[in-house]
Amino acid sequence: MKTTSVCALLGAVASAALLTFAAVPARAADLGYGSVKDIPPPAPSGRAWYLRGTIGMKNPEPGSIWSEDFDDTFTVIHKDIKSSALFGFGIGVEHNRWLRFDLTGEYRGKQHFVAHDIYNDGVCGGDPGDFCGANDHTANLRSWMGLANAYVDLGTFRGLTPYVGGGVGFATITTMGYKDVNPVSGGFAFAEKDRTTTNFAWALYAGVAYDVTPQLTLDFGYRYSDLGSVKTGSMTDYLGADQGQGIEIRDITSHDLLFTARYRLDSPQPMYPVSFK
Repeated sequence: MKTTSVCALLGAVASAALLTFAAVPARAADLGYGSVKDIPPPAPSGRAWYLRGTIGMKNPEPGSIWSEDFDDTFTVIHKDIKSSALFGFGIGVEHNRWLRFDLTGEYRGKQHFVAHDIYNDGVCGGDPGDFCGANDHTANLRSWMGLANAYVDLGTFRGLTPYVGGGVGFATITTMGYKDVNPVSGGFAFAEKDRTTTNFAWALYAGVAYDVTPQLTLDFGYRYSDLGSVKTGSMTDYLGADQGQGIEIRDITSHDLLFTARYRLDSPQPMYPVSFK
């Protein structure tokens, strides 16, 4: 009798288990889960790679100029680097909805450098406050800049997305055709060769972007750039005599206006939950 009771109990438990497992798919379907094939694939990461192209206007400024000939009698009365166009290209990634990174290369073209100084070397006579001579400095500068940048998007308001950012990298600057003319004495000297200098460079950004399509974004930005210093080549006067090392243009900075188009290479979809029927 005991063996028969135990066997009957085990049979009842097994039957109940089979009925329970058989009922699970029907209940799942009733709840709306559907079959496994109806479950959507995992949501994408939200990252999007993009290409970017930039045109703009650079407005560089020299911090100061220096020469081994300068002393307390020299006064620099004017220095300037003329504005000109720039062109850039880059590749980047939108890490998420508010953070993105890119690498950019930029040709900053040629720009004209001018500076003027006056001096009193005590040789010409006259009052101590009088100037004896002057120098007109001219050169062409050609530069390239490469930066690794990071940006923070500050939210979207009526379709416009303001952002701030920063970048670090390098700037390569070449001085070409440097001349030093003394209009008082009629003296003339020039750099025998062009000279190229590569410096650490950094930049700060602020701007606003607008999504024209899900893949195309246009943005207008401002950038403050620091490109470092550059020297001219060694000097020779019009008689062929050595005139030293020329001048150094120090602490070149630039206020740049940038118009950029960014094209996403893929179009990530928004995050979505598992669907229910």
